[in-house]
Amino acid sequence: MKRVVARDNPMSRRALCRALACSALLLLTVSAGPAPSPAVEPTSTSSAQWPGTVTVTAGDVRTRIEAAKMWTISGLEYQDTVMAVQDSAYGTVLTIRGVGHLGTAHFLDVPGRPGAVEKENVTSLKLFVDDKPLTPFAPTMKAGGKSFRMERKSSIRGLKLESTVSIRDGVVTETARLHATEPIDLQKAHPTMYAFTPQATVYAFGNDTGIQKRGVFAKAGGTDVKTEKAARWMALFDPASGKGSVCYLVKHPPDAGADGWFLLIDAPGVYRKLALYTFVDQVVPKGFDGTYQTAVGFFSATEADWETQALKRARELKSSSTGQSKL
Repeated sequence: MKRVVARDNPMSRRALCRALACSALLLLTVSAGPAPSPAVEPTSTSSAQWPGTVTVTAGDVRTRIEAAKMWTISGLEYQDTVMAVQDSAYGTVLTIRGVGHLGTAHFLDVPGRPGAVEKENVTSLKLFVDDKPLTPFAPTMKAGGKSFRMERKSSIRGLKLESTVSIRDGVVTETARLHATEPIDLQKAHPTMYAFTPQATVYAFGNDTGIQKRGVFAKAGGTDVKTEKAARWMALFDPASGKGSVCYLVKHPPDAGADGWFLLIDAPGVYRKLALYTFVDQVVPKGFDGTYQTAVGFFSATEADWETQALKRARELKSSSTGQSKL
């Protein structure tokens, strides 16, 4: 099988948008009939009535929920400034050995079925504004309030996924609970990921004692990939807007094979992508049940004090998070 949509390739972003738009239309116009294969289409009969796009504004944070990306977030704005780009994938993706990427916005051809694709099978979608259910659904929606929450259930082959996105008090918290009903041989898994703005010029990795590593993003050239195993958080800053983002690793399973690393993909002009990185060259054992959680917060600063403000935000994210596990 080959990849149909592979968002890890930043150079194919226009073609990917067209493919995603087509898949969204297919999902929203599916007609009644025999139950399709779980690997090809969502089995929930209500999925055809789920929204194609929901524009969400919760306090100072704005995002979108898109059917084309299997009802996961798309981009992040803080105080009307783009902090993470819309034209990329978020959510959970598996890189299955000998198969390729499968998950949010990553689809595979189905052998022997021209035009059919294997994709994440989303079976349940619930949206809440200020803790009240958002109903009824419409193809295009806007939601606004002090807080927003999305609860979602899906499966990626033999992996059951319960994911939650919560936006409250300027913090975007994502939780991904993974349960394996059968062994899955992986090259890697990304429980959460964020395509931060390419306008960011500097970054820092840190743990609960302070900043451990600093760096400067490339202005041009090819894609560069960096892995950080010991970091608890990562921050980046755009001096033009005077705003930055911090991603704090709140929780990951204690299992030896399910550790949590950061993977930073520097693609100049496209994004500065940060992904939580786990099960590297590992087989996810049958019965594995683990929860990953990241919290993203934002800050305003100058070039002179951005590291101070980033460290302050990281400490605030730590203190406001619950259920933390130590690295």
